[in-house]
Amino acid sequence: MSADIVRQHLSPGRILFGPGSLNDFVEQFPDDQVYTLMTDQGIARTALLNKVTTALEKAGRRFVVFSDVVSDPPVEVVEEALAFTRQKGAGAVIGLGGGSSLDAAKGLAVRMVSEVPLREYGDGKPVEGPIAPLYAIPTTAGTGSEVTRVSVITDTVKKEKMAIRGEHLAPLGAVLDPELIAGIPASVAAETGADALTHAVEAYVSLNSNPITDALAIAAIEMIGKNLADFVADSRNREAGLKMLLASCLAGQAFSNGGLGLAHSMGEPLGSYFHLGHGLACALYLPVIMEFNLSEAQYKFANIARALGHGIDNLAQADAADLSVKAVKDLFREIGLPKNYREAGIKNFELNPQMVDDVFPQFSTTCNPRKADAKEIEALYNALA
Repeated sequence: MSADIVRQHLSPGRILFGPGSLNDFVEQFPDDQVYTLMTDQGIARTALLNKVTTALEKAGRRFVVFSDVVSDPPVEVVEEALAFTRQKGAGAVIGLGGGSSLDAAKGLAVRMVSEVPLREYGDGKPVEGPIAPLYAIPTTAGTGSEVTRVSVITDTVKKEKMAIRGEHLAPLGAVLDPELIAGIPASVAAETGADALTHAVEAYVSLNSNPITDALAIAAIEMIGKNLADFVADSRNREAGLKMLLASCLAGQAFSNGGLGLAHSMGEPLGSYFHLGHGLACALYLPVIMEFNLSEAQYKFANIARALGHGIDNLAQADAADLSVKAVKDLFREIGLPKNYREAGIKNFELNPQMVDDVFPQFSTTCNPRKADAKEIEALYNALA
């Protein structure tokens, strides 16, 4: 690493974690606000929403519920939430759910104080100045959205996902309570956990990594390696659930500062064109992208193998690096993650050339340790056919 100044942007908010930490979390909210609680219909139909609203009521906080967030939330849903929020006189936002609900909550918090359309931010305009007060209650262990400074919103006109960025997008506070993720389906636990691992691995080998992001990322990788399979097997395992929430949070901090890589650059178009969830779309490419990158970051991939439980002390560095790919493949197999398009539900994959073009403008592509040309991207896409 050079002697350049490293500027870290760790979450400015307070993070509470541990079983039963929800009540303490909401009691910290200022009581002079009305809060819009942003969530989706899936959560609205469960006891989880009641658990959160009961905590808010017990703390004496005023709130209204907007429960129409959908997967890959479009601009239109954020605008509907904005109209609802203004009608109800709310001035702050609580995101409750997975990455989609937290991203939508961020989008709403931006629009509550800015007349700039989200599409302008999606075109590259940074979010300047404070947004409305924003708090995050994640109900999956994977996205790390509770500590990141980006919101992914779908532009239904262009049929693409927009990354809205700004230093103010990190929530003021978040709670990591394993009781809020207990009982989630095994498939959700697997895909979101794989998403967290993809965040951590790509941040660790990113060209923009530094000693702080390295420490965050490798800790997340080790924690995921020890707990993901147990959490997928039983999401009511509170110890494994808490460790996965913490790992997701660490990985979020790591990639917010260190960047990502080609697994994400390729996963975004796949998700857009074939309507595949973000976590699964990116995780599908992680092993093949690791193999592609091995020659450029052998030392770090060897460390990843160690973090995932392999003894490497007596191995040549190249052999140890190879073990990192095996470790990820073995873990993904253990948790039942698809390994190709067909298993992921894409029966007849045909590469749209635009998907290749869509990879290159993404910031994550610039962070990948090995540069790839269009032919190589095409081959990587077709490797899972």
